Amino acid sequence: MSKQYQGTAKGFHGNITATVTIEDDKITAVTAEVEPGTVGALGVARLADAISATGNPDVDAITGATVSSYGFEAAVHKATAVAKGDLTADQALDAATEDPYKLADVTTGASENVNVVERNPSPVTKPVPYNSDVHFDETYDVVVVGAGGAGLSAATEAAQAGLSVFISEKAGIPGGTTNFSGGVMQAAGTSYQKDLTDYDSDNPDKHASYWIDAGEDQVDMTLVRDLAKNAPKNIDWLADMGIKWQSVYGNTHIPATSSLDFADRIHVYDNGKGGGIVLTQTLLKAALDAGATISYDTPTTALIQDRDRKIVYGVVVSQNGEKKVIAAKRGVILATAGIDHNLELAKALNPQHYSDLQHKANLSAVTDTGDGIFLGMAAGAGINGMGGTIDLDGKTGNATNDQVPSMPMIYVNAKGKRFVCEDATYAFTMRAVFQQEKQLGKPTYMIFDDNSITAEGSAWTAESLAKDLASGEVKKADSIADLAKLIHAPETNLYATLKEWNANVANGGDPVYDRQTGIAPLDAPFYVHQTKAMNLGAIGGLTINVEGQVLDVLDAPIKGLYAAGWLGPYYPGSGTAIAGIVHQGRKAAQTLIKKHV
Repeated sequence: MSKQYQGTAKGFHGNITATVTIEDDKITAVTAEVEPGTVGALGVARLADAISATGNPDVDAITGATVSSYGFEAAVHKATAVAKGDLTADQALDAATEDPYKLADVTTGASENVNVVERNPSPVTKPVPYNSDVHFDETYDVVVVGAGGAGLSAATEAAQAGLSVFISEKAGIPGGTTNFSGGVMQAAGTSYQKDLTDYDSDNPDKHASYWIDAGEDQVDMTLVRDLAKNAPKNIDWLADMGIKWQSVYGNTHIPATSSLDFADRIHVYDNGKGGGIVLTQTLLKAALDAGATISYDTPTTALIQDRDRKIVYGVVVSQNGEKKVIAAKRGVILATAGIDHNLELAKALNPQHYSDLQHKANLSAVTDTGDGIFLGMAAGAGINGMGGTIDLDGKTGNATNDQVPSMPMIYVNAKGKRFVCEDATYAFTMRAVFQQEKQLGKPTYMIFDDNSITAEGSAWTAESLAKDLASGEVKKADSIADLAKLIHAPETNLYATLKEWNANVANGGDPVYDRQTGIAPLDAPFYVHQTKAMNLGAIGGLTINVEGQVLDVLDAPIKGLYAAGWLGPYYPGSGTAIAGIVHQGRKAAQTLIKKHV
């Protein structure tokens, strides 16, 4: 006779309750109650199926939703503990009760800080030589490597045009790092922008000029203009699939850019609690409805390439532990995000990201180990846009959009000196934080006061500040002298910094760094918080042209190889990444649609 038992544990988005059916001391079925429409729900659903099929509660956690997957396993353990008499029913339903059969201390996952242990966790090997002896297990028109926003956009575009498409997805669930995004997209001149903002005469040319200006002369202007031109079309393309755009706002300013080209361009859709997962699930459904095939837990490990002729013919994947060789008659599209969790590539290519991987929180999917970068480089591809990250102030979320002003505060370095425009767009500010911390070898700090707490845009309330003071996350100084001791900075420098700030505030502005919001005096008692960057992913990718073709180090196309690339020295504002991956995924597919077999 079967009986049901329940256990509850903490997941990333909240508590997860597992209902376990046990018959003759064996698990015969498992179901889950978890926040719907979240990354955790996707991972837990697959994990529940795996446990039900095997009767084993200790199957491998589904990659792509690690925190919730381990939380669900704990809930299953607690339910089975009730059946064995090791826990009471009430204890099992208390999320705070520890897992009695805990196998590992897993506190991090795909949507939290992950400290990289392996220098190079990528499974990629050198290309397999193409010759007449190569046996292809399956053949498709297009092979897409990666099922994030770029890969799913490419797969949808190609499949809807009638091409056969195979998607190789390394994780156990679709969506990649796009799942963890807000899903917002920048575009200029759309009907939504005209209806929902005061920028009714904006256009893609102004948008491109803004991005190029923000790129500090380090971007491919052709790619930028192509993205700006097609961004409005992509907004409409997604609307046709059911994405409901409901508002438009702007990113905060960048001091070096012209305000003449600025506009509110960040398009927001109705996503409930799902964020970027709504976008990826919409694209996945469209791709599958059009006939695309997707294989999960299937990393691509190598390209099939004729190195002499520089032609890519397909890929090698690992599917259910077995090697499978898949032909791509028209081409392979690499869409595997960046070097987010690859310490070796970060050290070689991106100092800021290398530092973040060792010391900061990283919110990208743990499966982002630079596989596409390795695949491309092994085939002779060049790389582009490396050197920056999408970092923000993890505590305050400062300067993420122009709807929320920066609270009255200043950033100071270890010498007690102000060094950046605090309400510039977040990645711009965090790049300056990184540079100061590396130059001086010590932390930077945010300084604010009692009036800051009640100001618009404050990251604290009186209650949350009291909590952070008690924990030591925020510290209080009754004078500049005390403040100097807290952060180990020269008192004379701090005095001069605050004196200059308050004098400029009294004159109504910030002539030093051109700050626009949160301009108010700062007086004792002071509060200080050590700046802690939160990393949303590394910037940089393979070199591509406007058709999505991957280029070698001499800028010649590698035939049969395409990618969604990246550009720019730092992130110029929310909605740029999703706009870019949707466009470049589609663009690569559009090139293959036109290609003759």
